[in-house]
Amino acid sequence: MNDLTFMALAAQEATKAVAYKTFENPRVGAIIVQNNQIIATGYHDVFGQAHAEINAFNHLKDKNQIIGATMYVTLEPCSSSGKVGSCAKAMSTWGLRRVVIGSIDPNPTTNGQGVALLKASGVEVAVLHTNHSACLNPEFYYYFQSKKPYVQLKLVVSKDGFVSSGHHKRTKLTDDRADIDVHQERAKRSAIMIGSETFLVDKPQLTIRLVDSGHQQPMRVVIDRRGRLQNNHFDFSNRWIIYTENMAFANQSHNVYLMTHGLAGVLRHLAQQNIQSVMIEGGPKLMNAFIAENLWQEKLIYETDVTLGSGVPGVICKQMPESETRVGNAVKRRYIND
Repeated sequence: MNDLTFMALAAQEATKAVAYKTFENPRVGAIIVQNNQIIATGYHDVFGQAHAEINAFNHLKDKNQIIGATMYVTLEPCSSSGKVGSCAKAMSTWGLRRVVIGSIDPNPTTNGQGVALLKASGVEVAVLHTNHSACLNPEFYYYFQSKKPYVQLKLVVSKDGFVSSGHHKRTKLTDDRADIDVHQERAKRSAIMIGSETFLVDKPQLTIRLVDSGHQQPMRVVIDRRGRLQNNHFDFSNRWIIYTENMAFANQSHNVYLMTHGLAGVLRHLAQQNIQSVMIEGGPKLMNAFIAENLWQEKLIYETDVTLGSGVPGVICKQMPESETRVGNAVKRRYIND
């Protein structure tokens, strides 16, 4: 088999990772090959724990098998110490003859430095520039290449296209299984954003509750242009951020920020706080504002089996979905902004 074939097999390993568990870390796969035979495989499966390269090495029955072997890894091995130490530094001590990399890491903490470290230790390095890693980790690549968070618009609608039975009314549409799927999607994101109307009507927790993600809760963000929440006796101190155009409100608390450049400015500010991706869970008004300014990368629409007959209409999706699956009482459709 050739390098591209082995890299495709490494990419298959990466697909075993669950995105809501790897969180802000990319899904990465690695295989170790000796004499044209795969002798170990690994993938990064939990945020803050061992990366794919280390897992593959640890799966060797005899560590001496790696001497003179080739490792195929879908993303450049990290050069920074981070949470688990530098993979490139560890790999340089194993006795590998060659490392084949699918894609250079767009994260500036590595971005070519992993390759340089391996080469300096005498390991032969080849970069194939495949798109496996980018396809598996669109949020990760978008954030580091654009310097903005990846924006996912998420909406739950009835079978006839309504988000609630009326204005200022909280309407439950999803069943338990669909709720779990929503929380799995939440757990992939660095932040969840709503508008002030959604906050006042639903008082949502915006937390991950139905799945064991193994990582921190997302940042919770509210867009409150008029400052409707300034006299609300809610504790916003625990990982909440509010953006407003109300100067008095912005001066009221350390976690309330003045919106000076609209939603685009909000996204830039979130990126400066290392927020890689944002799920917009607000109502149609907030979502349509993001759509109007073309500030989104993905729409996630859950069309439930519930029929309301009338109420507040959702957003209209004219394009064909990228994917469509049934989860509980809902059809989950994913749309990509091309």
